[in-house]
Amino acid sequence: MKQKKNNFYVPYIAALVCMLSLQWGCGSTKTAADASAGSNGEIASAITSNNWIFTATQAMPMRGRSQNLTTTYQVTCNKDTVVSYLPYVGRAYTAQIGESKSPLDFQSTDFSIDKSQDNKGRWIVNVKPNDYREVQLLNFTFFDNGSAQLSVQFTGRDPISFNGRVEIKK
Repeated sequence: MKQKKNNFYVPYIAALVCMLSLQWGCGSTKTAADASAGSNGEIASAITSNNWIFTATQAMPMRGRSQNLTTTYQVTCNKDTVVSYLPYVGRAYTAQIGESKSPLDFQSTDFSIDKSQDNKGRWIVNVKPNDYREVQLLNFTFFDNGSAQLSVQFTGRDPISFNGRVEIKK
């Protein structure tokens, strides 16, 4: 005679697994980097005073796949200087003979900056370096949670975008 298996606990175990996975999935994902970014007011004052750092975490070229960045790549803005240290992946339409560094590795002391805030609290910051002809425009979007996006337009290259975070320069 065959014995039936006791399946009494199977629905309870499945429900428990679902509840635990839902609880872990909905948990807080705030990291130490988010906590060090500063509050909304501090970030807004850093943006208005041109004293911030954009740290790139992901590069998204126009052609090819996006790439997570493991090295620290940043754009630093002071009142009188913009320093960019970012990688470039893409197509160049004009060749720079003998150039071995990234076109996004530069320092500008002659630049114009436009800032505006939309109704959702996002900051749109456009930086146009006047003393570096390779880059036409650095277009930043800073969100109130500390995350940020950067879109770069070049004179003779494909554009590239970056995701990252904005922090207060100390």
